Amino acid sequence: MDFLVEDEAETEQQGYWTILIVDDEPEMHHVTTMALRDYSFQHRKLNFISAYNAAEAKTKLEQYQDIALILLDVVMETDDAGLTLVRFIREQLNNHQVRIILRTGQPGQAPEQQVVQEYDINDYRSKTELTVQRLTTTITSALRSYLAITQLEQLNETLEAKVAARTQELESALAQLKQSLHELEAGEKAGKQVQFKLLPPKQMAWMPYQFEHLLYPSDFMSGDFVDYFVIDDIHCGFYIADVSGHGVASAFVTVYLKRFISSLLERFKLQQSRLILEPAALLHELNSELLKEAIGKYIALFYGVLNRQNQQLLFANAGAFPWPLLQETSGAIRWLELKSTPAGMFEAVNYQTDCIDFKPGMAMQLCSDGLLDVLPGDNTEQKLKLLQHQGTKSLHQLLTNLHIDPNQGLPDDLTMLRISCYGDQP
Repeated sequence: MDFLVEDEAETEQQGYWTILIVDDEPEMHHVTTMALRDYSFQHRKLNFISAYNAAEAKTKLEQYQDIALILLDVVMETDDAGLTLVRFIREQLNNHQVRIILRTGQPGQAPEQQVVQEYDINDYRSKTELTVQRLTTTITSALRSYLAITQLEQLNETLEAKVAARTQELESALAQLKQSLHELEAGEKAGKQVQFKLLPPKQMAWMPYQFEHLLYPSDFMSGDFVDYFVIDDIHCGFYIADVSGHGVASAFVTVYLKRFISSLLERFKLQQSRLILEPAALLHELNSELLKEAIGKYIALFYGVLNRQNQQLLFANAGAFPWPLLQETSGAIRWLELKSTPAGMFEAVNYQTDCIDFKPGMAMQLCSDGLLDVLPGDNTEQKLKLLQHQGTKSLHQLLTNLHIDPNQGLPDDLTMLRISCYGDQP
C-alpha cells in the first residue's frame, strides 16, 4: 500500500507537506493516513509516501527532495534498523532539515532517554500512545520546526545574495579595485589584500595632529575598520568601526562603509552636502541606508571631525565600545562615556554630536571590543581599569605592556586608533 503523489512538481505546486512513513507493518501506514486524512497545516494538506524497510526508505529519500517529516519505526528488518537509518540520514545524506519522529511497538527495545540523547531525532513515541490527538499535535510541532529551519536557510541565502549584489555595485564604484575584488571571490587571502588596501597609512601627520592605527583580523578578513582623511584645509575626519560577525560577509560591509564615507566626502567637495562635517547627521544617514539595504548587519561606529583652526573635536557615537580614552592637557585620563545604539539595528535612534577641545598635550585612544577579549580580568570593569591605567601611549608600546601578541591568533578582530596633538598649528 503506497500513498504516493507520483509527480513531485505537481505535489509542490498543490502545496503539500510530504511525509515519509517507514514501517514494516502495512496496518500502521493505513492507520496513520486515515488518522491524518483531514489534517492541514498552514493551508497545506499532507502527501504520504510509504516505505516498508530501511533500504526502501533510502531509495525514497533519494527520489524525493521535499520530505518534511519521517514517521519511522525502530524495529523492522533488524532490531535497530530505524536507528541505523537515522544515522544514515543525518551523517551520510547530511540532511538536518527533515524532522524525524521514531515510533516503536517495543518501547523496552531502545530506552527513550538513551535514544533521544544519542540520536538526532525530534520525538520518540510508543505506537500505542499515539492517539489521533497526540499524533496531530506531534505532526504540527514537527512541521512548525521544519518550516522555521527552511525559512532560516532562505533568509541566509537572501543575505548572501544581497552581499553578492552589493559587491558588484562596489566593483563599479571602485573601478580601481575591480581586479582585486575578482581575486577576493577566488580566496580569502586575496580578499584580505583588497580590504587592507582601503586602510589609511599606518601613521599620518596633519599638524598639529598625529594619527596612527593597528588592525589585526582574527581570520583572513576583518569585520573591523579604521580610517582618517583630510576633508579640507581646516577639517580632518576619522572613524573606527566594528561590524557584527566575522569573515567575508562582515568584511564586505566594511567596504560598503568605506564607500559610504568616500561618497559623502566627494559630495562635500562638490558643495552638494555637509554631512561629512556633522557626525550625528552622518550616523543617522548611515543607519537609514543600512536598514534600507536590509544587509542584516549592524555597525558599531565612532565618528569624529577635528578642526585645527579652533582645535576642537566634534564627535558622535553609534554603539562603539569601549568608549574613547581621553588624555587631558593636565595628564589626567578619562573615558568619554557615550552610550548609544549601533547603526543598522533600529529605525528609532538618537545620535548626538558632542564637542571638546583637543589641544596640544591631549591624546585620544580608541579600540574595538576585540581588545577586551585578550585582556586579563574577570569582568569588563576590571579590563577597562587596566586600559585606563595604561593611558594613551603609542599603540605598539601598549600591546607590549599588556603582553599581547596579535600574531598568536585572536578570538576577535582587534583594531586600535590613536590621535595626539603636538605643538601649534602651522
